[in-house]
Amino acid sequence: MSLNEIEEIKQRLDIVEHIGQYVALKKAGANYKGVCPFHSEKTPSMMVSNQKQIWKCFGCGKGGDIFAFTMEAEHLEFGDALRMLAQKAGVTLQTRTTAEHQTQSRKDRIYRTNMLSAKIFQRILSQSSLGEVAREYLQKRKITSAVQEKFLIGFAPKNFDLKATLSKYELTAGDLQNAGSPERFFDRIMFPIFDVLGNVIAFTGRAVANIEPKYLNSPETPIFNKGRVLYGLNFAKGAIKQKDFVILVEGQMDVIALHQSGVENTVASSGTAITETQINTLSKYTNNFILALDNDTAGITTTKKVIEILLKLDLNGKIINFGKYKDAGELFENEPTAWPEALKNAEEMFDWLINQELSAAGSIQYIENKKKIIKSLLPVIAVIQDPTRLEYCVNKLATKTQTKAENIISAVEKMWQKKTEEKPNKNTKIALTPEEQLLAIILGEPQAGVKFAEQLDQVVWQSIDNQQIASVVKKCYTNKTLASDRIQFISSVKTTLDSRLSEKIDSWQFWLSELWPNLTTSLATELITEHFGRLNTKSREAEKELLASQIRQAQEKNDTKKVIELMQQLNELTKEVK
Repeated sequence: MSLNEIEEIKQRLDIVEHIGQYVALKKAGANYKGVCPFHSEKTPSMMVSNQKQIWKCFGCGKGGDIFAFTMEAEHLEFGDALRMLAQKAGVTLQTRTTAEHQTQSRKDRIYRTNMLSAKIFQRILSQSSLGEVAREYLQKRKITSAVQEKFLIGFAPKNFDLKATLSKYELTAGDLQNAGSPERFFDRIMFPIFDVLGNVIAFTGRAVANIEPKYLNSPETPIFNKGRVLYGLNFAKGAIKQKDFVILVEGQMDVIALHQSGVENTVASSGTAITETQINTLSKYTNNFILALDNDTAGITTTKKVIEILLKLDLNGKIINFGKYKDAGELFENEPTAWPEALKNAEEMFDWLINQELSAAGSIQYIENKKKIIKSLLPVIAVIQDPTRLEYCVNKLATKTQTKAENIISAVEKMWQKKTEEKPNKNTKIALTPEEQLLAIILGEPQAGVKFAEQLDQVVWQSIDNQQIASVVKKCYTNKTLASDRIQFISSVKTTLDSRLSEKIDSWQFWLSELWPNLTTSLATELITEHFGRLNTKSREAEKELLASQIRQAQEKNDTKKVIELMQQLNELTKEVK
């Protein structure tokens, strides 16, 4: 991987078009604006610059180039995002540096270890007598061999030496350990967990014998974060986009049963409670959620938590009623024809929530029951940001509990007032110091800054950050051809700096594009000259104040010689100012 390859990818891919595949963007002056997908917000605070090919959210502070966005959106490391975008752009990557190669090599070996393990487990399930007990179980659950092959379902028998088998492929005990030790599984049906690109990143093993735990999951590894991953998303993402809704179930068997029946827009969490991160990931594909979680106490509790996340993120949700069945898998196993009707009759999520509370509390004729219901749902209503949805939920709760809507609104407003720990909304307007303005203009039109490079050392920088950036900018000017390519110049500067300073430069570029969307070299030259003048004047005034302070201190000490010396310096400085 080289800097040239990165720049070639950036030149071939348009960042506005790329980010527009994740969120809706609208023209806003010289830039584009959209709702940030990385935190909850109603008012768009993410800016995308077509001219500079960067993005910045002024709500959560995240920003960067097309690589930074892809890493955040797809939950990828830089190397994975690089390969993904290179493939999209049609760029062939060159050999990496030694350090990059070693880092990626480790991950590649983890991917390879997991994929080979999955294929070995699958071969045991489909071909070996050791897999007989697992085949019987899957046959009982009516899972076809074609679906078993699609999901790479396998079996890890007791006393099977996976390590020895993988050693034939030049994989070591260290590779197994880095991959989360897939050899830990025995007497278990193996469900590989895939990332969104289809790589095997972990496993869930279901016991076929009477052993605990019933389900065993891989630990987290450099490529597996269970709070981010959704089981089946690699197979489901196309169908989710096409149908514009996702079905969220609780386990792998439910996903497999629904996919087998043609309901391919189905996913599940991966061995953890459903997280806001997972919901945010799914919201890239649709705003509409069907919750088909288990019909038991734990499943109902999980459903309530997910509803609160959906309301907070202003997403739409409905709840499936399984009737006498425990979950989606059991329904499809026993009565698959009942699914279309169950889907059609799915209940709007807040209605379902109220009915759950009504059922638990008892008759609303008793004031205590009414208060209990309202009290339990107030925190849920308080997270709603959309006024239309808020009005709907307040009126629905008021009607169901025979309470005045204004009383509920009043209670919600009191809850809002108590949330003093919440940060105020950040304004998207950017205010830069004179030092930052100077550097922003130079970076925005580096060709204009060539003749001012030496002056960067003469500025008495008030900010250490700005001094560091100025030093790097000056070094980049030693490459005389670099200044003619603004994107290449900024990239070179940012590559030398840490991520914090790099993000600061991105913010400056948005400030510049708002004030001067069509900045020319001649205009930039005028602005740079003006800013240098201001900073030099400010520096001399600061020097004069410092000398005056030192003179007073010398006078207090009766140091006549020092006073005369400092007075001469002050006179010389005053002449310069005049």
